[in-house]
Amino acid sequence: MLREQAKLFSFLNRLADHGLLIISITAGILAEQAYHDNPLSIIDEKSFHLIMVPIVLAFWHLLFVIYDKEHLYRRTSYDIFFINQLFIALIGFAFLISISFLSKTELFYRSTIIAFILISFGLLVSKRWLVKFYLENIRKMGRNTRYIMIVGSKKRAQKLLDEFKHHEEYGYIVTHVLDPNPSVAGEKFNTLTIEPIDRLNSILLKEPIDEVFFALPPKKIPEFAEKLDYLNSLGINFHIMVNLDAFSKGIKNLNVKPFMDEWYDLPVISFNPVDKKLFKLIIKTYVEFILSLGITIVFLPVLILVPIMIKFGSKGPVFFSQARVGYHGRKFNLLKFRTMEMDAESKLSELMEDNEQSGPVFKMDDDPRITGIGKFLRKFSLDELPQLYNVIRGEMNLVGPRPPIPLEVERYKPEWHRRLNMKPGITGLWQISGRNEIVDFEDWVALDLKYIDEWSLTLDMKIILQTIPHMFKGSGK
Repeated sequence: MLREQAKLFSFLNRLADHGLLIISITAGILAEQAYHDNPLSIIDEKSFHLIMVPIVLAFWHLLFVIYDKEHLYRRTSYDIFFINQLFIALIGFAFLISISFLSKTELFYRSTIIAFILISFGLLVSKRWLVKFYLENIRKMGRNTRYIMIVGSKKRAQKLLDEFKHHEEYGYIVTHVLDPNPSVAGEKFNTLTIEPIDRLNSILLKEPIDEVFFALPPKKIPEFAEKLDYLNSLGINFHIMVNLDAFSKGIKNLNVKPFMDEWYDLPVISFNPVDKKLFKLIIKTYVEFILSLGITIVFLPVLILVPIMIKFGSKGPVFFSQARVGYHGRKFNLLKFRTMEMDAESKLSELMEDNEQSGPVFKMDDDPRITGIGKFLRKFSLDELPQLYNVIRGEMNLVGPRPPIPLEVERYKPEWHRRLNMKPGITGLWQISGRNEIVDFEDWVALDLKYIDEWSLTLDMKIILQTIPHMFKGSGK
């Protein structure tokens, strides 16, 4: 997953550069025409012949590879980006002027080339500055990060840690280093403290971990097959940095498909317990982001009216914020319109004997803590509209598993943690499958796991379309 993300980022980054070059060529043609008071047309073979477009793209791509390849956004200053692009622009200008001088045919006007060079330089520098600014700031907000655990503290682990630090661009953060050798526990491994291997399960349950790397031979790791089983049940990707002949029977029995990979010259066997379909997930993220903005605009009158109704209906704030557990254990504050009295949390213990839901959740018909306006908002699921903000922030999806509270997660069975392998959603299979009639908590879990296992863009669209009539029917409680 990490490698795929890195490759995808590099591909999209370079694709954007080529897109800006095409825009610059078009703008250069229009600028030349406007300067000479000629009719405007984006295709003008006298101003810039079409045959020159692939030549420009190919030559600039070569310049990017030579001068721009190793300059990662977070590790390169704004000044360096400016100087490198200026250097590329000057070389490109000299190349095109040379073609103009040596060519027997008129391929472009020199004024068009000057305009193209100036525009492309400005766009390429601006793009790098904006991406650098964006990546630096989302990292400060704790987003765009992948949390890594390494098992082992020898040379392989050191090599991997060094390369992760070098490639900060992709948000790899090593948070834990474990070792089965008790004599090294407590020692420093770079800036991290080496922890005993028996802490693996508790760390995975309490902290966000996206990938686990075993940088030791399996025979040196106690209960190795059981640990793989556990990772598999949680839906966490893991990588084994060993040769094929070192695999135990336990690995072969896992219901996952391994594949050969290479991490910075270190051969690994990678296991992805859940098929993430990276490109489709990216489409899902952006489509849901746009849909969330659209829904926010459509419901803007409701978003203005409801806070007024809440203020007139009862004392207290308009919004209710509650800690929830998201992707791979990341904590976030879920927003809702407040539907309960101010002291609702303190009264929960008094109502526990009336709980109608099995498992680590509370649900009760005619909950006395719900306000009058709160019943109306819950009936039509309007109390959940502020969660669109969570989707826009990237903490939730429109469609996904139900977002649990931390106390609920602490009481999970190990296999239930696989629910955290996708971002939680405002709606999901649990929402359209009669959420108010589901009494057994394990049925909720089964629906969430079914969604993760069968996830597709088509399934998401089906759930969204089926959620709309549920809202209008007023089936919420």
